[in-house]
Amino acid sequence: MRFFEYFSKDDMETIHDATMTVLESTGLDIKYEPARDLYAKAGCKVDGERVYFPRSLVETEIKKAPSQFTLYARDPEKNVIIGGDHIAFMPCYGAPFVNCMDKGRRQGTLEDFQNFAKLAYAIPYIDITGGMMTEPNDIPVEKRNAERIYAAMTLSDKPFMGAGTNEVDAEETIEMASRVFGSREEMAKKPPFVSILTSLTPLAYDDKMAGAIMAYAKAGMPQLISSLSIAGATAPVTMEGTLVVQNAEVLAGIVLSQLVREGAPVVFAGSSSAAAMRYGTLSIGAPEMAVNTAATAQMARFYDLPCRGGGALTDAKQVDAQAAYESMMSMQMATLSGINFVLHSAGILEGYMTASYEKFILDAEICGMCKRIKRGEALTPEKLAVETISQVGPGGEFLTNMHTFKHFKEEIYAPILEEKDNFDAWTSKGSVSMEARANAKYKEILDNYTPPEMDAAVQKDLDTYMDTIRKG
Repeated sequence: MRFFEYFSKDDMETIHDATMTVLESTGLDIKYEPARDLYAKAGCKVDGERVYFPRSLVETEIKKAPSQFTLYARDPEKNVIIGGDHIAFMPCYGAPFVNCMDKGRRQGTLEDFQNFAKLAYAIPYIDITGGMMTEPNDIPVEKRNAERIYAAMTLSDKPFMGAGTNEVDAEETIEMASRVFGSREEMAKKPPFVSILTSLTPLAYDDKMAGAIMAYAKAGMPQLISSLSIAGATAPVTMEGTLVVQNAEVLAGIVLSQLVREGAPVVFAGSSSAAAMRYGTLSIGAPEMAVNTAATAQMARFYDLPCRGGGALTDAKQVDAQAAYESMMSMQMATLSGINFVLHSAGILEGYMTASYEKFILDAEICGMCKRIKRGEALTPEKLAVETISQVGPGGEFLTNMHTFKHFKEEIYAPILEEKDNFDAWTSKGSVSMEARANAKYKEILDNYTPPEMDAAVQKDLDTYMDTIRKG
């Protein structure tokens, strides 16, 4: 399908030039000494923690990253291509709280994380199981990454997201995955997971993120190199200025990955938005977030890289009309602008703070709709249906025509939740709200959940590893 483009080609060149000026003359603070050493060896000027990037180095290194790559699932039918005209949806990420109609808002637990992994596995519109869908606050911090990765690999056979926390957790993720997907060498050829590493905006990387970028790149594991710059707070108030800051941060991280391992797969990941100036808080439900999504997609194509942006994003505190219109705005822009990797596609409330069970289901419906739009159309004689139109003629009907019976299941999107019945029928069924329907649906999915099979020897080896973590 054609992509919506917010800026012109000349605009892209202008933004790129401005970014190169910032990288060369202002530079970034890199808190991790091994990363600074690698930059210096490659020709960057280093002054204390400040690193200045020659334009020629940046433009050379980013060309080494692949324009497309595949994530390999336990079930090969669920492999996911990242890049090109492909779009992949994955759930909420990073929420310390969860919410549902029955228990209200509360701290996330390991059981909640496991439930979201099961929902992501069961819903066909979710392509990747997810990463830290909610924080399992009921277990010690040092054990959380292992439990999350274990759940993602055993409760689902889709690709998953690895640790986005630090170098130690990155190495743990790689080690655990190698017990399921083969040696590190095999995984470098067929990576089963992707991780997200983020800049310390404005214009910095801390030791945790830089260390993890280097660890994943060394192993050949794909990663989202991401920036969340906030217009009016951690970036200029203009969206153009924010885009320059985001661009500089992302490109610096991509350069680091390529200096560690040429050809390491990366995703150009923008998640910048604007501050709600009246409150001084991040607003992810703002139209500026959608603007940044479109611009991120264009910049990624400019560099011939896969891109991340969008999601079912909202600042709403509950599943309401605000949550609906902000989420669909963001998801639709991601779909139409050509985003390849849509994080936070299901469940997010309250500006990344809360993962909602009901919204997870409602957002999955949005994912299904967006996939239908993204699919596009094929102008074949069968689909143009000129002969069928002639057969039916003026005043006829197509509902009982064989052409309709032949194609309707593929042509017409079948919602999992939407209420399409007439008012009287809806009333007779109890006038059930959409949130209540979503509540019932997520419980139905969890009640009927059956885990995917795993090789017994692999399961035993993984369980043995987990025993050492849990007892340690």
